[in-house]
Amino acid sequence: MTSQEGWMTFQSVRWREKRWLRVARLYRPYRAALIAVAGLILVSAVLQVVAPLLIRQIIDDAIPNADRALLIWLTGGMIGIAAVSGVLSLGTNYLNTRTGLTIMEDLRLSVYSHLQKLPLSFFTSTRTGDLQTRISSDVASTQLMLTDTLGVLISNSVIVIASVIAMLVISWELSLVALVTVPVFAGTMLSVGRKRRALTRETQKTLSDLTSRTGETLSVSGVMLSKTFGREADQLDQFKENSSRLTVLSLRQAMTGQTFFVVMQTFFTMAPAVVWLIGGYLLTGGGNSLTLGDIVAFTAIQTRLLFPLAGLFNRGVELSSSIALFDRIFEYLDIDPKIKDPANPVAMDPATVRGEIAYQTVGFRYEAPNPNGDAPFALRDISFAVPSGSLTALVGPGAGKTSVGYLLARLYDADTGSVSIDGVDVKDMAQADLSKLIGVVSQDSFMFHASIRENLVFGKPDATEREMIEATKAAQIFDLIDGLPERFETTVGERGERQRLAIAHVILSNPRILLLDEATSSLDTLSERMIQQALTRLREGRTTVAIAHRLSTIIAADQILVMENGRISDRGTNEELLQRSSLYRRLYEEQFTAIPSLA
Repeated sequence: MTSQEGWMTFQSVRWREKRWLRVARLYRPYRAALIAVAGLILVSAVLQVVAPLLIRQIIDDAIPNADRALLIWLTGGMIGIAAVSGVLSLGTNYLNTRTGLTIMEDLRLSVYSHLQKLPLSFFTSTRTGDLQTRISSDVASTQLMLTDTLGVLISNSVIVIASVIAMLVISWELSLVALVTVPVFAGTMLSVGRKRRALTRETQKTLSDLTSRTGETLSVSGVMLSKTFGREADQLDQFKENSSRLTVLSLRQAMTGQTFFVVMQTFFTMAPAVVWLIGGYLLTGGGNSLTLGDIVAFTAIQTRLLFPLAGLFNRGVELSSSIALFDRIFEYLDIDPKIKDPANPVAMDPATVRGEIAYQTVGFRYEAPNPNGDAPFALRDISFAVPSGSLTALVGPGAGKTSVGYLLARLYDADTGSVSIDGVDVKDMAQADLSKLIGVVSQDSFMFHASIRENLVFGKPDATEREMIEATKAAQIFDLIDGLPERFETTVGERGERQRLAIAHVILSNPRILLLDEATSSLDTLSERMIQQALTRLREGRTTVAIAHRLSTIIAADQILVMENGRISDRGTNEELLQRSSLYRRLYEEQFTAIPSLA
């Protein structure tokens, strides 16, 4: 082995140790419950070893000597041990299950909470199906390990150790016969575990693919696309292919190691016969202190040993599968959120914020640079100011306009330069404070599949009925809501309604700054006119940054920024840009039949 290979092996071992430590830390808040479980298991394991020793006393002492009193005490002890063991088992199972399920809940919350802290770029590059699989299926699949494994490991380990000691005390010769194959089974278990771990990782990835495909193809947009292009059969074939692959992998995962388990269980079932054979020879050969009671007790203890030992081997393989799930979960938990609150954020009171915005030589990259510093800038040298209460619009072909707006809301962070509100860099503010200052209306506003009321109060949970009525009136949608049988309890409906509800939602939260991201670009003429009226009401007294596709919506803007190739190529009012910007004039001509006279 080369020095480099040796170092890589050492690092791999260190990484595996760290992984197991992370899993162990999940149990840290529940130390008291674990100590109680360990105590119950210890007592139960000792009782299981004691019972065969009582049988030996019955065979060697009570029955040969016709000692009925001793026989009653010994059999009574066996009955008592069985009853106490049942109670202890019930208590152990309850504590194990409760602790494991609580740890699963903690893990789910940790993953969900961490995902909420990740930047928008993570979600634009990650399929929703993968997120759903990791936070639901992956975490749920760890249930066996979290709820049962620790108890099984402790219980079976204690039973194995106590049984081995008892067997050695009875006969070291028979003990050697009974335990000779254990190292072979242990080595095989490690090999099977590695295969199961790799298959589990591949199975969960395939499940993520299937979940993503289901979500995409059965969404409203996906179904419409399939139907309008007549591709339902093709979509079904692709789904069937994914589903079949998942079935094959699941079957391979389930069957991997089954031969090992069958051979192991077969040997453990045959082992008592071998012990009786050798014990019988020793017993009938004379010159040996071994008694019939010893052999009976030994085989009883051996039975109690071998099946817990088989359980340990089986659980070792299951642990290998579970650790692959933890790898996938920890992979998400290890992603750096990047966009974080500062240690000492500047307090921003929405009541006193003026809403003056400034971009100073801002540069932004969608992808983090590699060690060589190679990563193209999507935005370069973006500098402009938005006075309080004014409207600034961004127009131009291609991408980048929305990213400029998202830098203001800290959905992205600038790589160079700064974005500030009232002279305070947005990176120096707490994200919770910043979200109170900015309201966003996008071209495809998301609404939960819930009632109008629930969606409206999402940004202001304490909103009153009167406030909701005023907000929906301002958003030009109250008359529609008022005519519905269930009014505010109606489930959110079509797109135009969603846009106006999004505006009402922003009106309720009463932000000082508005970010309008092509809010009317995909609507019919009537819906656009109504939403434009609502947006005009919404902009009153607020600083507004509008990303526009339709120039008709921003002709009256105080400032229009023309963007081209990630830079601001020109700026001014509509009239000024028509005179000097060929790009803006071309965009204007594409949307209007003629340029009005500027005279």
